[in-house]
Amino acid sequence: MRFAPLSCAAGATLVASLALSALPTAVGAPPFGLSRAGRVAQAPGCVPVPAAECGSVRAPLFRSKPAGPKIDIGYVLIRHSDAALPVARGTVVFNPGDSNAPVIDSAAMWAGVFTDLLSDHDLLLIDPRGGGRSHPIRCGVTAVPGTRKGLVRAVARCGRRLGRQARAYTAAATADDFEAVRERLGIPKLDLYGVSSGTYLMTVFAQRHPRSVRSIVLSSAVPLRFDMWARRNAQALRLAIGRVCSRSTTGKCDGARTLRQLGRLARRVRAHPIGYTVNGERRRLDDTTLAGIAYQAATNGVIGQLPAVIRAALQGDNQPLISAAQALGPLFSGSGVGDAAPDLALAVSLTCNDYPTLWDRRAPVAVRLRQFAARRARLRQAAFRPFSTRAWTSAIIDRGNTCIRWPDRHRPAQRTSGPFPDVPVLVISGDLDANVPTAEGRQAARQFAHAQVVDVPNAWHGPEREGTGCALSITSAFIRNQRLGDTSCLTKIPPLPVN
Repeated sequence: MRFAPLSCAAGATLVASLALSALPTAVGAPPFGLSRAGRVAQAPGCVPVPAAECGSVRAPLFRSKPAGPKIDIGYVLIRHSDAALPVARGTVVFNPGDSNAPVIDSAAMWAGVFTDLLSDHDLLLIDPRGGGRSHPIRCGVTAVPGTRKGLVRAVARCGRRLGRQARAYTAAATADDFEAVRERLGIPKLDLYGVSSGTYLMTVFAQRHPRSVRSIVLSSAVPLRFDMWARRNAQALRLAIGRVCSRSTTGKCDGARTLRQLGRLARRVRAHPIGYTVNGERRRLDDTTLAGIAYQAATNGVIGQLPAVIRAALQGDNQPLISAAQALGPLFSGSGVGDAAPDLALAVSLTCNDYPTLWDRRAPVAVRLRQFAARRARLRQAAFRPFSTRAWTSAIIDRGNTCIRWPDRHRPAQRTSGPFPDVPVLVISGDLDANVPTAEGRQAARQFAHAQVVDVPNAWHGPEREGTGCALSITSAFIRNQRLGDTSCLTKIPPLPVN
Protein backbone atom coordinates (compact mmCIF):
# COMPACT_ATOMS: atom_id res chain seq x y z
CA MET A 1 0.00 0.00 0.00
CA ARG A 2 3.09 2.02 -0.46
CA PHE A 3 3.62 2.75 3.20
CA ALA A 4 6.78 2.27 5.16
CA PRO A 5 7.99 -0.04 7.93
CA LEU A 6 9.06 1.19 11.35
CA SER A 7 11.12 0.21 14.37
CA CYS A 8 9.35 -0.06 17.69
CA ALA A 9 11.50 -0.01 20.84
CA ALA A 10 12.56 3.22 22.51
CA GLY A 11 15.51 4.62 20.59
CA ALA A 12 15.05 2.11 17.81
CA THR A 13 15.17 3.41 14.29
CA LEU A 14 12.39 4.08 11.90
CA VAL A 15 12.77 2.61 8.41
CA ALA A 16 10.69 3.52 5.38
CA SER A 17 10.25 2.70 1.70
CA LEU A 18 13.27 1.12 0.01
CA ALA A 19 15.17 3.44 -2.29
CA LEU A 20 14.87 0.66 -4.87
CA SER A 21 11.11 1.23 -4.98
CA ALA A 22 9.98 2.55 -8.35
CA LEU A 23 6.85 3.37 -10.23
CA PRO A 24 6.01 1.24 -13.26
CA THR A 25 8.07 2.04 -16.36
CA ALA A 26 5.96 0.15 -18.76
CA VAL A 27 2.54 -0.53 -17.72
CA GLY A 28 -16.03 -5.46 -26.87
CA ALA A 29 -18.64 -3.18 -25.78
CA PRO A 30 -20.19 -0.55 -28.02
CA PRO A 31 -17.87 2.47 -28.30
CA PHE A 32 -18.54 5.39 -26.08
CA GLY A 33 -16.61 8.40 -24.89
CA LEU A 34 -15.98 11.98 -25.82
CA SER A 35 -15.86 13.21 -29.37
CA ARG A 36 -12.76 14.98 -30.64
CA ALA A 37 -15.03 17.72 -31.91
CA GLY A 38 -15.05 20.91 -29.90
CA ARG A 39 -11.82 20.31 -28.00
CA VAL A 40 -10.32 23.13 -26.04
CA ALA A 41 -6.71 24.16 -26.62
CA GLN A 42 -4.10 22.92 -24.17
CA ALA A 43 -4.12 25.38 -21.30
CA PRO A 44 -0.94 27.10 -20.16
CA GLY A 45 0.57 25.25 -17.24
CA CYS A 46 -1.18 22.02 -18.18
CA VAL A 47 1.10 19.03 -18.79
CA PRO A 48 3.69 18.28 -21.51
CA VAL A 49 1.52 15.67 -23.19
CA PRO A 50 -0.09 16.01 -26.64
CA ALA A 51 -3.88 16.23 -26.65
CA ALA A 52 -4.00 16.94 -22.91
CA GLU A 53 -6.72 19.15 -21.48
CA CYS A 54 -6.41 20.41 -17.91
CA GLY A 55 -9.19 21.74 -15.78
CA SER A 56 -10.77 21.72 -12.36
CA VAL A 57 -14.15 21.44 -10.68
CA ARG A 58 -15.32 23.20 -7.55
CA ALA A 59 -16.41 20.85 -4.79
CA PRO A 60 -17.67 21.45 -1.26
CA LEU A 61 -15.12 20.71 1.42
CA PHE A 62 -17.96 18.87 3.17
CA ARG A 63 -20.80 17.70 0.93
CA SER A 64 -23.07 17.72 3.97
CA LYS A 65 -22.55 21.51 3.92
CA PRO A 66 -22.89 22.50 0.26
CA ALA A 67 -22.97 26.19 1.14
CA GLY A 68 -19.73 25.93 3.10
CA PRO A 69 -16.09 26.21 1.97
CA LYS A 70 -15.19 25.01 -1.53
CA ILE A 71 -12.03 23.44 -2.93
CA ASP A 72 -10.77 22.94 -6.49
CA ILE A 73 -10.24 19.40 -7.81
CA GLY A 74 -7.68 19.33 -10.60
CA TYR A 75 -7.73 16.91 -13.50
CA VAL A 76 -6.12 16.28 -16.88
CA LEU A 77 -7.84 14.42 -19.72
CA ILE A 78 -5.44 12.91 -22.26
CA ARG A 79 -7.22 12.13 -25.52
CA HIS A 80 -6.71 8.96 -27.53
CA SER A 81 -4.14 9.15 -30.31
CA ASP A 82 -5.90 7.40 -33.19
CA ALA A 83 -7.30 10.28 -35.25
CA ALA A 84 -9.41 7.82 -37.24
CA LEU A 85 -11.54 7.29 -34.14
CA PRO A 86 -13.80 10.31 -33.61
CA VAL A 87 -14.94 8.83 -30.30
CA ALA A 88 -12.76 7.01 -27.76
CA ARG A 89 -13.72 3.43 -26.95
CA GLY A 90 -13.62 4.32 -23.28
CA THR A 91 -12.09 6.54 -20.62
CA VAL A 92 -9.68 5.06 -18.08
CA VAL A 93 -9.40 6.86 -14.76
CA PHE A 94 -6.13 5.80 -13.15
CA ASN A 95 -4.76 6.15 -9.62
CA PRO A 96 -1.30 4.78 -8.71
CA GLY A 97 -1.98 4.67 -4.98
CA ASP A 98 0.66 7.02 -3.55
CA SER A 99 -1.18 9.86 -1.82
CA ASN A 100 2.00 11.98 -1.75
CA ALA A 101 2.76 11.60 -5.46
CA PRO A 102 0.71 14.12 -7.48
CA VAL A 103 -0.88 12.23 -10.36
CA ILE A 104 -1.27 15.14 -12.78
CA ASP A 105 2.37 16.22 -12.56
CA SER A 106 3.34 12.66 -13.58
CA ALA A 107 0.99 12.72 -16.59
CA ALA A 108 3.82 12.39 -19.12
CA MET A 109 5.06 9.24 -17.42
CA TRP A 110 1.60 7.68 -17.23
CA ALA A 111 0.91 8.57 -20.85
CA GLY A 112 4.08 6.64 -21.67
CA VAL A 113 3.05 3.70 -19.54
CA PHE A 114 -0.35 3.49 -21.24
CA THR A 115 0.80 4.29 -24.79
CA ASP A 116 -0.90 1.22 -26.26
CA LEU A 117 -4.21 1.77 -24.49
CA LEU A 118 -4.15 5.47 -25.37
CA SER A 119 -4.47 4.61 -29.04
CA ASP A 120 -8.22 4.15 -28.62
CA HIS A 121 -8.95 5.13 -24.99
CA ASP A 122 -8.81 8.46 -23.22
CA LEU A 123 -6.89 8.66 -19.95
CA LEU A 124 -8.24 10.71 -17.06
CA LEU A 125 -5.90 11.64 -14.20
CA ILE A 126 -7.30 13.38 -11.12
CA ASP A 127 -5.33 14.63 -8.15
CA PRO A 128 -7.23 13.42 -5.06
CA ARG A 129 -8.38 16.18 -2.75
CA GLY A 130 -5.67 17.33 -0.40
CA GLY A 131 -2.76 16.77 -2.79
CA GLY A 132 -1.19 17.91 -6.05
CA ARG A 133 -3.44 20.38 -7.86
CA SER A 134 -6.44 19.61 -5.66
CA HIS A 135 -6.14 22.00 -2.72
CA PRO A 136 -3.08 20.43 -1.01
CA ILE A 137 -3.25 20.36 2.77
CA ARG A 138 -0.42 20.54 5.30
CA CYS A 139 -0.11 19.96 9.00
CA GLY A 140 3.53 20.95 9.42
CA VAL A 141 4.74 17.42 10.16
CA THR A 142 7.48 16.51 7.72
CA ALA A 143 10.38 15.33 9.89
CA VAL A 144 10.95 11.58 9.96
CA PRO A 145 10.37 10.32 13.51
CA GLY A 146 13.06 8.05 14.90
CA THR A 147 10.79 5.50 16.56
CA ARG A 148 7.35 3.94 16.28
CA LYS A 149 6.35 5.95 19.34
CA GLY A 150 7.55 9.07 17.56
CA LEU A 151 5.45 8.24 14.52
CA VAL A 152 2.30 7.72 16.59
CA ARG A 153 2.78 11.07 18.30
CA ALA A 154 3.58 12.82 15.00
CA VAL A 155 0.32 11.49 13.51
CA ALA A 156 -1.58 12.75 16.55
CA ARG A 157 0.09 16.16 16.25
CA CYS A 158 -0.85 16.30 12.58
CA GLY A 159 -4.47 15.50 13.44
CA ARG A 160 -4.61 18.24 16.06
CA ARG A 161 -3.29 20.82 13.63
CA LEU A 162 -5.75 19.85 10.92
CA GLY A 163 -8.69 19.90 13.32
CA ARG A 164 -12.16 19.17 11.99
CA GLN A 165 -11.12 19.71 8.37
CA ALA A 166 -9.28 16.38 8.52
CA ARG A 167 -12.69 14.67 8.27
CA ALA A 168 -13.02 16.03 4.73
CA TYR A 169 -10.18 13.84 3.43
CA THR A 170 -11.54 10.35 2.94
CA ALA A 171 -11.77 7.87 0.07
CA ALA A 172 -15.51 8.51 -0.05
CA ALA A 173 -15.08 12.27 -0.47
CA THR A 174 -12.41 11.70 -3.13
CA ALA A 175 -14.67 9.24 -4.97
CA ASP A 176 -17.42 11.85 -5.01
CA ASP A 177 -14.94 14.36 -6.46
CA PHE A 178 -14.08 11.89 -9.22
CA GLU A 179 -17.78 11.56 -9.96
CA ALA A 180 -18.08 15.34 -10.18
CA VAL A 181 -15.25 15.41 -12.74
CA ARG A 182 -16.92 12.63 -14.74
CA GLU A 183 -20.16 14.60 -14.79
CA ARG A 184 -18.40 17.83 -15.78
CA LEU A 185 -16.72 16.09 -18.74
CA GLY A 186 -19.89 14.27 -19.79
CA ILE A 187 -18.27 10.82 -19.73
CA PRO A 188 -21.01 8.17 -19.60
CA LYS A 189 -18.98 5.52 -17.75
CA LEU A 190 -15.42 5.06 -16.52
CA ASP A 191 -12.99 2.17 -16.66
CA LEU A 192 -11.46 2.26 -13.16
CA TYR A 193 -7.78 1.33 -12.78
CA GLY A 194 -6.17 1.46 -9.34
CA VAL A 195 -2.86 0.24 -7.99
CA SER A 196 -2.24 -0.54 -4.31
CA SER A 197 -4.18 1.94 -2.13
CA GLY A 198 -5.59 3.27 -5.39
CA THR A 199 -7.59 0.03 -5.53
CA TYR A 200 -9.21 0.96 -2.22
CA LEU A 201 -10.24 4.30 -3.72
CA MET A 202 -11.60 2.69 -6.89
CA THR A 203 -13.57 0.13 -4.89
CA VAL A 204 -15.12 2.95 -2.86
CA PHE A 205 -15.97 4.76 -6.10
CA ALA A 206 -17.68 1.63 -7.43
CA GLN A 207 -19.55 1.29 -4.14
CA ARG A 208 -20.81 4.88 -4.20
CA HIS A 209 -21.31 5.41 -7.95
CA PRO A 210 -22.07 2.00 -9.46
CA ARG A 211 -23.88 3.40 -12.52
CA SER A 212 -20.76 5.32 -13.53
CA VAL A 213 -18.57 2.20 -13.84
CA ARG A 214 -17.93 0.24 -17.02
CA SER A 215 -15.13 -2.05 -15.78
CA ILE A 216 -12.54 -2.26 -12.99
CA VAL A 217 -8.87 -3.27 -12.80
CA LEU A 218 -7.46 -3.65 -9.29
CA SER A 219 -3.70 -4.17 -9.23
CA SER A 220 -2.32 -5.28 -5.84
CA ALA A 221 -5.90 -5.05 -4.61
CA VAL A 222 -6.74 -3.85 -1.12
CA PRO A 223 -10.11 -5.11 0.19
CA LEU A 224 -12.24 -2.66 2.14
CA ARG A 225 -12.10 -4.95 5.18
CA PHE A 226 -8.47 -5.98 5.69
CA ASP A 227 -6.45 -7.29 8.63
CA MET A 228 -4.80 -4.45 10.56
CA TRP A 229 -2.50 -6.98 12.23
CA ALA A 230 -0.99 -7.85 8.80
CA ARG A 231 -1.08 -11.62 9.37
CA ARG A 232 -1.59 -12.34 5.67
CA ASN A 233 1.41 -10.15 4.92
CA ALA A 234 3.59 -12.26 7.21
CA GLN A 235 2.31 -15.38 5.48
CA ALA A 236 3.03 -13.80 2.09
CA LEU A 237 6.60 -13.06 3.14
CA ARG A 238 7.12 -16.72 4.06
CA LEU A 239 5.62 -17.80 0.74
CA ALA A 240 7.75 -15.33 -1.20
CA ILE A 241 10.97 -16.56 0.39
CA GLY A 242 10.01 -20.16 -0.37
CA ARG A 243 9.07 -19.36 -3.96
CA VAL A 244 12.09 -17.29 -4.85
CA CYS A 245 14.38 -20.00 -3.47
CA SER A 246 12.59 -22.94 -5.11
CA ARG A 247 12.57 -21.19 -8.50
CA SER A 248 16.23 -20.25 -8.36
CA THR A 249 18.59 -22.16 -10.59
CA THR A 250 21.68 -21.23 -8.57
CA GLY A 251 21.00 -23.48 -5.57
CA LYS A 252 22.11 -20.62 -3.30
CA CYS A 253 19.12 -20.73 -0.98
CA ASP A 254 16.61 -23.09 0.57
CA GLY A 255 13.35 -21.48 1.64
CA ALA A 256 12.87 -23.34 4.93
CA ARG A 257 16.50 -22.85 5.93
CA THR A 258 16.40 -19.15 5.02
CA LEU A 259 13.31 -18.64 7.22
CA ARG A 260 15.04 -20.37 10.14
CA GLN A 261 18.10 -18.17 9.62
CA LEU A 262 15.92 -15.07 9.44
CA GLY A 263 14.33 -16.05 12.76
CA ARG A 264 17.76 -16.51 14.35
CA LEU A 265 18.88 -13.13 13.09
CA ALA A 266 15.68 -11.48 14.37
CA ARG A 267 16.25 -12.86 17.85
CA ARG A 268 19.88 -11.75 17.74
CA VAL A 269 19.20 -8.12 16.76
CA ARG A 270 16.31 -7.92 19.24
CA ALA A 271 18.73 -8.82 22.02
CA HIS A 272 21.67 -6.88 20.57
CA PRO A 273 20.59 -4.10 18.16
CA ILE A 274 23.17 -2.98 15.64
CA GLY A 275 24.11 0.69 15.60
CA TYR A 276 24.51 2.53 12.31
CA THR A 277 24.31 6.06 10.91
CA VAL A 278 22.11 7.71 8.29
CA ASN A 279 23.04 11.26 7.29
CA GLY A 280 24.83 11.75 10.58
CA GLU A 281 21.93 10.44 12.67
CA ARG A 282 22.59 7.49 14.96
CA ARG A 283 20.10 4.68 14.62
CA ARG A 284 19.64 1.12 15.85
CA LEU A 285 18.82 -1.90 13.74
CA ASP A 286 16.54 -4.15 15.81
CA ASP A 287 14.12 -6.96 14.96
CA THR A 288 11.44 -4.53 13.79
CA THR A 289 13.92 -2.87 11.45
CA LEU A 290 14.79 -6.35 10.16
CA ALA A 291 11.09 -7.12 9.65
CA GLY A 292 10.78 -3.89 7.69
CA ILE A 293 13.77 -4.78 5.51
CA ALA A 294 12.28 -8.20 4.71
CA TYR A 295 8.83 -6.73 4.11
CA GLN A 296 10.14 -4.13 1.69
CA ALA A 297 12.33 -6.68 -0.10
CA ALA A 298 9.16 -8.68 -0.82
CA THR A 299 7.38 -5.49 -1.88
CA ASN A 300 9.95 -4.08 -4.28
CA GLY A 301 11.24 -7.12 -6.13
CA VAL A 302 14.61 -7.49 -4.41
CA ILE A 303 13.78 -10.44 -2.16
CA GLY A 304 16.36 -12.54 -3.99
CA GLN A 305 19.03 -10.46 -2.26
CA LEU A 306 17.73 -11.29 1.22
CA PRO A 307 19.23 -14.79 1.74
CA ALA A 308 22.79 -13.55 1.18
CA VAL A 309 22.26 -10.58 3.53
CA ILE A 310 20.98 -12.93 6.24
CA ARG A 311 23.85 -15.40 5.82
CA ALA A 312 26.46 -12.65 5.96
CA ALA A 313 25.00 -11.19 9.19
CA LEU A 314 24.90 -14.59 10.90
CA GLN A 315 28.54 -15.08 9.92
CA GLY A 316 29.52 -11.78 11.52
CA ASP A 317 29.42 -9.45 8.51
CA ASN A 318 26.73 -6.86 9.29
CA GLN A 319 27.59 -4.44 6.50
CA PRO A 320 25.11 -5.82 3.90
CA LEU A 321 22.37 -5.67 6.56
CA ILE A 322 23.31 -2.11 7.53
CA SER A 323 23.37 -1.12 3.85
CA ALA A 324 19.85 -2.52 3.48
CA ALA A 325 18.71 -0.42 6.45
CA GLN A 326 20.45 2.66 5.03
CA ALA A 327 18.60 2.17 1.73
CA LEU A 328 15.35 2.93 3.50
CA GLY A 329 13.95 6.43 3.13
CA PRO A 330 11.37 8.92 4.44
CA LEU A 331 7.87 8.21 5.67
CA PHE A 332 4.81 7.98 3.42
CA SER A 333 6.98 8.39 0.36
CA GLY A 334 8.73 6.55 -2.42
CA SER A 335 11.70 8.91 -2.01
CA GLY A 336 15.18 7.75 -1.18
CA VAL A 337 17.37 8.64 1.77
CA GLY A 338 18.30 12.29 1.80
CA ASP A 339 15.14 13.52 0.08
CA ALA A 340 12.81 15.77 2.02
CA ALA A 341 9.82 13.92 3.42
CA PRO A 342 6.48 15.31 2.24
CA ASP A 343 3.98 16.78 4.62
CA LEU A 344 2.07 13.90 6.16
CA ALA A 345 -1.34 15.58 6.26
CA LEU A 346 -3.11 13.78 3.41
CA ALA A 347 -1.56 10.36 3.97
CA VAL A 348 -2.37 10.22 7.67
CA SER A 349 -5.86 11.69 7.19
CA LEU A 350 -6.76 8.93 4.74
CA THR A 351 -5.22 6.25 6.93
CA CYS A 352 -6.79 7.43 10.16
CA ASN A 353 -10.20 8.25 8.68
CA ASP A 354 -10.75 5.21 6.47
CA TYR A 355 -8.93 2.15 7.67
CA PRO A 356 -10.19 -0.30 10.32
CA THR A 357 -8.98 0.22 13.88
CA LEU A 358 -7.88 -2.21 16.58
CA TRP A 359 -9.63 -0.20 19.31
CA ASP A 360 -12.91 1.63 19.83
CA ARG A 361 -12.80 4.79 17.71
CA ARG A 362 -15.00 6.62 20.24
CA ALA A 363 -12.83 5.80 23.26
CA PRO A 364 -10.33 8.18 24.91
CA VAL A 365 -6.68 7.57 24.07
CA ALA A 366 -5.91 5.87 27.40
CA VAL A 367 -8.65 3.32 26.77
CA ARG A 368 -7.52 2.78 23.18
CA LEU A 369 -3.98 2.06 24.37
CA ARG A 370 -5.23 -0.60 26.78
CA GLN A 371 -7.49 -2.15 24.17
CA PHE A 372 -4.70 -2.36 21.61
CA ALA A 373 -2.20 -3.86 24.08
CA ALA A 374 -4.71 -6.46 25.28
CA ARG A 375 -5.66 -7.51 21.77
CA ARG A 376 -2.06 -7.77 20.63
CA ALA A 377 -1.22 -9.89 23.67
CA ARG A 378 -3.84 -12.43 22.59
CA LEU A 379 -2.45 -12.90 19.07
CA ARG A 380 -0.91 -16.22 18.08
CA GLN A 381 2.85 -15.82 17.72
CA ALA A 382 2.96 -18.46 14.97
CA ALA A 383 1.06 -16.16 12.61
CA PHE A 384 4.00 -13.74 12.50
CA ARG A 385 6.95 -16.10 12.30
CA PRO A 386 9.86 -15.76 11.89
CA PHE A 387 9.35 -12.45 13.73
CA SER A 388 7.84 -11.64 17.08
CA THR A 389 4.30 -10.32 17.18
CA ARG A 390 5.53 -6.94 18.39
CA ALA A 391 8.20 -6.61 15.69
CA TRP A 392 5.91 -7.45 12.76
CA THR A 393 2.91 -5.41 13.94
CA SER A 394 5.21 -2.41 14.41
CA ALA A 395 6.97 -2.75 11.06
CA ILE A 396 4.24 -1.58 8.67
CA ILE A 397 3.14 2.01 8.79
CA ASP A 398 -0.51 1.68 7.78
CA ARG A 399 -1.22 -1.20 10.15
CA GLY A 400 -1.06 -1.58 13.93
CA ASN A 401 -1.33 1.45 16.20
CA THR A 402 -0.37 4.32 13.87
CA CYS A 403 -3.65 6.18 14.43
CA ILE A 404 -4.23 5.26 18.06
CA ARG A 405 -3.72 8.88 19.22
CA TRP A 406 -5.66 10.45 16.33
CA PRO A 407 -7.68 13.13 18.12
CA ASP A 408 -10.99 12.83 16.25
CA ARG A 409 -13.18 10.37 18.17
CA HIS A 410 -16.15 10.81 15.81
CA ARG A 411 -14.52 10.75 12.42
CA PRO A 412 -16.31 9.07 9.50
CA ALA A 413 -15.88 5.33 9.08
CA GLN A 414 -15.71 3.79 5.62
CA ARG A 415 -18.50 1.29 4.90
CA THR A 416 -17.04 -2.13 4.00
CA SER A 417 -20.13 -3.79 2.51
CA GLY A 418 -21.77 -3.56 -0.92
CA PRO A 419 -23.67 -3.57 -3.07
CA PHE A 420 -21.10 -3.22 -5.84
CA PRO A 421 -21.76 -3.02 -9.59
CA ASP A 422 -21.85 -6.27 -11.55
CA VAL A 423 -19.30 -5.25 -14.17
CA PRO A 424 -16.14 -6.91 -15.54
CA VAL A 425 -13.52 -6.87 -12.76
CA LEU A 426 -9.91 -8.01 -12.97
CA VAL A 427 -7.76 -8.39 -9.87
CA ILE A 428 -4.06 -8.83 -10.59
CA SER A 429 -1.44 -9.61 -7.94
CA GLY A 430 2.25 -10.43 -7.76
CA ASP A 431 2.92 -13.79 -6.15
CA LEU A 432 6.02 -12.41 -4.37
CA ASP A 433 4.24 -9.38 -2.89
CA ALA A 434 4.12 -9.08 0.91
CA ASN A 435 2.62 -5.58 0.83
CA VAL A 436 -0.76 -6.52 -0.67
CA PRO A 437 -0.59 -10.29 -1.14
CA THR A 438 -2.72 -12.38 -3.47
CA ALA A 439 -4.76 -13.58 -0.48
CA GLU A 440 -5.96 -10.01 0.02
CA GLY A 441 -6.50 -9.70 -3.72
CA ARG A 442 -8.81 -12.72 -3.65
CA GLN A 443 -10.66 -11.17 -0.72
CA ALA A 444 -11.03 -7.97 -2.75
CA ALA A 445 -12.31 -9.99 -5.72
CA ARG A 446 -15.03 -11.58 -3.57
CA GLN A 447 -16.55 -8.13 -3.10
CA PHE A 448 -17.74 -8.35 -6.73
CA ALA A 449 -20.07 -10.84 -8.39
CA HIS A 450 -17.84 -12.05 -11.21
CA ALA A 451 -14.29 -10.84 -10.60
CA GLN A 452 -11.36 -12.75 -12.05
CA VAL A 453 -7.97 -13.05 -10.35
CA VAL A 454 -4.60 -13.29 -12.08
CA ASP A 455 -1.61 -14.22 -9.93
CA VAL A 456 1.53 -13.03 -11.71
CA PRO A 457 4.53 -15.30 -11.03
CA ASN A 458 7.86 -13.73 -10.08
CA ALA A 459 6.23 -10.30 -9.71
CA TRP A 460 5.91 -8.07 -6.69
CA HIS A 461 3.92 -5.01 -5.58
CA GLY A 462 2.26 -3.42 -8.58
CA PRO A 463 2.89 -6.42 -10.87
CA GLU A 464 2.95 -4.09 -13.89
CA ARG A 465 6.52 -3.41 -12.83
CA GLU A 466 7.71 -6.84 -13.94
CA GLY A 467 10.11 -6.39 -16.82
CA THR A 468 8.50 -8.37 -19.65
CA GLY A 469 5.41 -6.17 -20.01
CA CYS A 470 3.17 -9.22 -19.65
CA ALA A 471 1.11 -7.97 -16.71
CA LEU A 472 0.49 -4.59 -18.30
CA SER A 473 -0.54 -6.20 -21.57
CA ILE A 474 -3.08 -8.34 -19.69
CA THR A 475 -4.67 -5.37 -17.92
CA SER A 476 -4.75 -3.25 -21.08
CA ALA A 477 -6.37 -6.06 -23.08
CA PHE A 478 -8.93 -6.54 -20.30
CA ILE A 479 -9.94 -2.89 -20.45
CA ARG A 480 -10.07 -2.90 -24.24
CA ASN A 481 -12.06 -6.13 -24.61
CA GLN A 482 -13.97 -6.14 -21.31
CA ARG A 483 -12.88 -9.71 -20.62
CA LEU A 484 -9.78 -11.63 -19.62
CA GLY A 485 -7.83 -12.68 -22.68
CA ASP A 486 -4.66 -14.63 -23.36
CA THR A 487 -2.45 -14.96 -20.26
CA SER A 488 0.13 -17.37 -21.70
CA CYS A 489 2.85 -14.73 -21.38
CA LEU A 490 2.80 -15.35 -17.60
CA THR A 491 4.85 -18.51 -18.16
CA LYS A 492 7.64 -16.44 -19.70
CA ILE A 493 8.29 -14.16 -16.73
CA PRO A 494 11.74 -15.19 -15.45
CA PRO A 495 12.48 -15.94 -11.79
CA LEU A 496 14.16 -13.25 -9.74
CA PRO A 497 17.92 -13.65 -9.31
CA VAL A 498 19.01 -15.01 -5.95
CA ASN A 499 22.26 -14.06 -4.19
